[in-house]
Amino acid sequence: MRLAVTHVTRFRFAEPVRYSIDDTRLTPKPAEGQRILSWSVRGPGKRLDWTDGHGNAVSTFSLTVPHREVELVAHGEYTWSTDHSWLRYPGPDPLPPSFWLRNTGLAKHDSSVDAVVGDLAPRVADIQGRVPLLHEIMYRIRARIAYKLGASTVETTALEALRRGEGVRQDQSHAFIACCRRLGIPARYVSGYKRIDSDPPVAGASHAWAEAHVPDLGWVGFDPASGLSPTGDYLKLAVGLDYTEAAPVTGRRSGVPESDMTVRVEVRRVD
Repeated sequence: MRLAVTHVTRFRFAEPVRYSIDDTRLTPKPAEGQRILSWSVRGPGKRLDWTDGHGNAVSTFSLTVPHREVELVAHGEYTWSTDHSWLRYPGPDPLPPSFWLRNTGLAKHDSSVDAVVGDLAPRVADIQGRVPLLHEIMYRIRARIAYKLGASTVETTALEALRRGEGVRQDQSHAFIACCRRLGIPARYVSGYKRIDSDPPVAGASHAWAEAHVPDLGWVGFDPASGLSPTGDYLKLAVGLDYTEAAPVTGRRSGVPESDMTVRVEVRRVD
């Protein structure tokens, strides 16, 4: 299957901004069975490509002349084989699994999480049953946090989403991660893309899911929003302890100008 991705992020400012610095994590990490045919990331000003501590490819764009708008565009095509039912990623990971147990940020956990997964603790030692256990955690998060657009912000924590019982993909992923770490299972946040079947294709936002580490298997993806493990129509961009470390775009400006941000993402089948 061949898929095309277009991702446009646009910032408009109420008054001229003297400089902007935007970090973009928009270069994909293909899994086994996925092949990038073409890919480009474009933005204004000076460009610096580098790799962060999690192994994510980052392109930083610096604009140092007065401006009222910044547009960042990623576009490309990739193929994936339907012979691969779940995603595995080649090559070593830059950090040990234990790093991803850190109880920090938006995926922080405390004793309140025990009400969600505390009864599962006796099953953690059974490595052969680790994947079914993780699916059970995913199903519980999906049942406890109803998807509701606008119910949260990018600063909402896993604990807040669990308490409210509603949120978006980011919140469901953070809650899954918090529950895994509470049980001593390494887990991390993933940003990327997911194809949504519709005719014509519908433009939306980027996707978010989580990965948990399974001995002898490596990192396995879980998408609480969809209630399944990602397959080849999911394309990974970045990983982090939480959203703040894997966001597709993060920006810094001179002063604090009033701004309007719009995002358009389209993933469509082209053959």
